[in-house]
Amino acid sequence: MTKNKAEWRDPIVEEIHRFREEYAKKFDYDPEKMFLDLRRRQEESGDPVVSFSPKPAVAANPPIAPARPSKRRGT
Repeated sequence: MTKNKAEWRDPIVEEIHRFREEYAKKFDYDPEKMFLDLRRRQEESGDPVVSFSPKPAVAANPPIAPARPSKRRGT
């Protein structure tokens, strides 16, 4: 018995989608306006903002370890 995924609905996810739609509509779906509003809210909250240090860059071609000498005795 398989359950059709279209039948399953999560009320919490639906609520988040509704909120997201209402919020975006309030700012004419303009990401710049939404960003400015979120930044304003952040500043007004007075809560500390976490800022992570940039991670060190990973080398595209990491150095190759030198070959280890063979443990086999001379043949």
